[in-house]
Amino acid sequence: MREFWGYDNMMAGYYEKMSNYTLPLLSWEFYGEHHAALETYKEDLTSLKNITKNWDFDRNYIKEFIEEQSVIVITNPNLKIIYASQNIEKLNGYAPDEVIGNSPKMFQGIDTCDQTSSMVRKAVNNGNPFEVSILNYRKDNTTYMCIIKGFPVLNKRGKLINYIAFEKAA
Repeated sequence: MREFWGYDNMMAGYYEKMSNYTLPLLSWEFYGEHHAALETYKEDLTSLKNITKNWDFDRNYIKEFIEEQSVIVITNPNLKIIYASQNIEKLNGYAPDEVIGNSPKMFQGIDTCDQTSSMVRKAVNNGNPFEVSILNYRKDNTTYMCIIKGFPVLNKRGKLINYIAFEKAA
């Protein structure tokens, strides 16, 4: 530790000359938490960047992951899941690779409201965004209320290429 003594003294003198030379510990904790959260979603953010590069769709994925803590599910125009964020497992017990290739209907069950499902189907068929709260089923067959915000996605030429949904437990 002796080798840092000179540096510490020099920096202490530098900070004493500044008007606000202290940084509250809380701000360091906030930065650390934010950085840790970004690291958690790094793989998802990289995948989303690759998937969405040809989209004409503007959404802040960092906000969706970190602030909203949403699960992101992307389907092709035929409503087969092509991407699910890693945090889907926390929401419903399914790993992303277990849902790829399936329809989002896999999360529905006997007590899922048919009227809400029809409303979502109508919005999708008309290419409209939607927001619903629906009863879904986890992998272990327990139920949960899921808030889903869904959007049609067009490529830069205006052709429908995907649907994206931001989901979280109610």
